[in-house]
Amino acid sequence: MKKLSWGTGILITIIIFMSITVLTGIYLMNQDVQLVTDNYYEKDLKYQNQIDKLNRTAALEEKVEIKFDGLNVELIFPSSFEADKISGEVYFYRPSDRKKDFKIPLTLDKEAKQIIPVTRIEKGFWRIKLNWSSDGIEYYNERAITIN
Repeated sequence: MKKLSWGTGILITIIIFMSITVLTGIYLMNQDVQLVTDNYYEKDLKYQNQIDKLNRTAALEEKVEIKFDGLNVELIFPSSFEADKISGEVYFYRPSDRKKDFKIPLTLDKEAKQIIPVTRIEKGFWRIKLNWSSDGIEYYNERAITIN
């Protein structure tokens, strides 16, 4: 059996290193990179409005409850608000895949509650974002849940 010279060993090492580098570059260039949102610059400019909503929500004496029991998400609005004057939407945000995000309009019953079944929603981590208004004043609530 013939021994390899040290020059041949170095050449083989360089070829292996270059191959791994090129293959890694090709693999990484073909990965799907998602921004959290498409129009992040516009959203950044509108963020003061979001801060105002959060401040108004924090100032409420009674808070909106977002309950999760494993099967349903229940939204319970304060009794100080009239159910027929509340409007808005519930946004289910999936941080790992924005293609799975979806919105549901608020449709409250007479007790100012809404129940949203989660049996058809894919399992995993979700952030529930509740944008709502009453008498023209906007509010915002958020809660993270994990569907098993």
